[in-house]
Amino acid sequence: MKTTKTALWAATALLLASCVQLPEKPLERQQTAVLQPETAVTPLLYYTERIADRLFQDLKPITPGAIAVVSFTDVKSLAPDPYNLSLNLLGLQLQESMLTVASQLGYQVKELRLAASVKVYADHERILSRDISELAMQQSVRYVIAGTLNQSENYTTVNARLVDIQNNTVIAAASDLVPSSVLGSAEQVQLRQQMLYRNSQ
Repeated sequence: MKTTKTALWAATALLLASCVQLPEKPLERQQTAVLQPETAVTPLLYYTERIADRLFQDLKPITPGAIAVVSFTDVKSLAPDPYNLSLNLLGLQLQESMLTVASQLGYQVKELRLAASVKVYADHERILSRDISELAMQQSVRYVIAGTLNQSENYTTVNARLVDIQNNTVIAAASDLVPSSVLGSAEQVQLRQQMLYRNSQ
C-alpha cells in the first residue's frame, strides 16, 4: 500500500513539474522573434540643401549683383558623365538647391535657362530650356555658383564655390559628403552604350 502511495506521489510531482516548465519554450520563441527596425534613407534633398546652407552661412556682405547657378559636374572632366545618370542627377539637384537657397536668402538670382517665351504642348507647358537657340546669348551676372563631384564607392564628395567673375575670386566655398545609398537606394542606374543597367550594391 505504501508503495502504491509513493508511486502516486511521484507521478503527481512529475506532472506538476512538467506543467511548470511548459511556458519556457513559447517564451524562447518570443525572444527570437524580435524584428530589427529598417534603416531609413535620408532624402537627397537633405544633403543638397545642407551644402547650400554651408556655402552661405558665413558669407560676408557682397557687392550687389546677380548670381547665376550652373550644373555641378564630374571633378575630372568638368562635364556631365554620359554613363553615370545618378551622378548627373546629383549635379542637377545641387544646381536647383543652390538656386532655391540663394533666392530665399534674398540674393538676386538669375535663371540662365529662361527662354524668350512660354511653349505650350499637349501635356505640359515650359519656359525653361537648354536649347541655345531659345536662350539669351548674353547674361548679365556678377557671381556664379559652381561645383564639382568626386564619386567613390561609398560617398560622393561635393565641392561648391561662389565666384566673383569680374576678378575670378572665390568668395565662399563649402564641401560635404553625400552617401552613395541616397543616389539610387539599393541600386545605381548606369548608362553604357545607350543601354540602362542596374547594379546592386
